[in-house]
Amino acid sequence: MVKKSQIAMIVIIGGIVVFLIKFVAFLVSDSIALLSDALESIINIVASLLLFISLRIAERPPDLDHEFGHRKAENVSCLVEGLLIIMAAIFIMIAGIGRLIDPVNLTDVDLAMTVSLLATSINGALAVMLFRESKRIHSIAMEGDSKHLLSDVISSVGVVIGLFIATITGYFILDPLMAFFVGAGIIKMGYDLITKACGDLLDHNCPECEDIVIRTLDSINGHIEYHDLKTRKSGDMVYVMFHLCVDGNMSVYDSHELTERIELRLKERMPMIDLTIHVETENQRCVHKDEDGQSI
Repeated sequence: MVKKSQIAMIVIIGGIVVFLIKFVAFLVSDSIALLSDALESIINIVASLLLFISLRIAERPPDLDHEFGHRKAENVSCLVEGLLIIMAAIFIMIAGIGRLIDPVNLTDVDLAMTVSLLATSINGALAVMLFRESKRIHSIAMEGDSKHLLSDVISSVGVVIGLFIATITGYFILDPLMAFFVGAGIIKMGYDLITKACGDLLDHNCPECEDIVIRTLDSINGHIEYHDLKTRKSGDMVYVMFHLCVDGNMSVYDSHELTERIELRLKERMPMIDLTIHVETENQRCVHKDEDGQSI
């Protein structure tokens, strides 16, 4: 099976190839939109390098200083990816404004658009590969980089559309205008990535994980009820804890067997889970409460 870091290395090599192709497209046409598109690819390469580093760090086992492992390195990578996307979008918009103030006629646009579309198709393939892998192995860093590449694909397609219309109408002002509007649209994608990364870094709960836990517990017999369910994510690992209320006459052996059965069922549905179950009887449920009724 291909490792995460190997996938990241493939993306880095692909990013370098894409940048070279896009820069050739700019040299052919002198299009500011294509130049912005090419320079954005440099940010893509930096982001892919960051992905590679963060995945290598996240794969490290727990140590004395990091007893829960290093998986949040992926969340940090996703946060930086979002910031880089916004920086690229702002750069594109600034370059577009500059060309609006000082417009120029473009040359060999047809050839440049063909070359740009070739680079875009490579980026699109890399984005799809990364997104599929991110869902398969639950990697937020890879998901962030896939969306970064997707933003590059969107901007490239927008640039080509603008150039195509400009060559037909002769209004080459559409070149910087398209660069500006594409950049504005990409900012939303970067914002969404930052929000998601910050949520995990601040231990935001995981609603989809809670749904799986609830459905699993409801399908298993042997307990009276459960409460105080808490979830959080760190990289591709899901941390789940809850209180399980059982009959006071249940033996320690039987309660252990029950929790083992629950853990096995949950791991079938969420392989990357770190589960903590606090077992208590129906008479003990209120004992572990503070003055506000919260579990302690």
